[in-house]
Amino acid sequence: MIQRIQTVYLALGAAALVAMLFFNVIWQGAATEQAWFTPVVVALGILAAAVAVGAVFLFGDRHRQRKVIVAAQGVTVLLLVAFCGGLYLADALYVRTAQGIDVSLLSAILLPVAAYLLFLLARRRIDKDIELVRSMDRLR
Repeated sequence: MIQRIQTVYLALGAAALVAMLFFNVIWQGAATEQAWFTPVVVALGILAAAVAVGAVFLFGDRHRQRKVIVAAQGVTVLLLVAFCGGLYLADALYVRTAQGIDVSLLSAILLPVAAYLLFLLARRRIDKDIELVRSMDRLR
């Protein structure tokens, strides 16, 4: 379980999603203007991270693990759409300010993207494992 690289990818993706929830800049702008923003973003962030962590423990059934990772990718896309949509509706999606680039907001926006890419890498490694097992079955 721990020896497989997809476990590392899944753990890093889940950590990125949880870390996104701890940025204060998120909860200052859109959370005060949009009533739905905070519960939706928190629920989708925790759900995506929990699905990714749950996928780690499905190492025995690679096909099911792959399906769960695809679900985690879908929830991550929903999180990104809800997050950016809420910031847009609250008119707080500006990364450039008068003082320069708002690095904390940019980081908060890029963390779900990084999590999606890590889930994509994990899914590709699982596909390679599935192909390896198929090729080994042909040799028997």
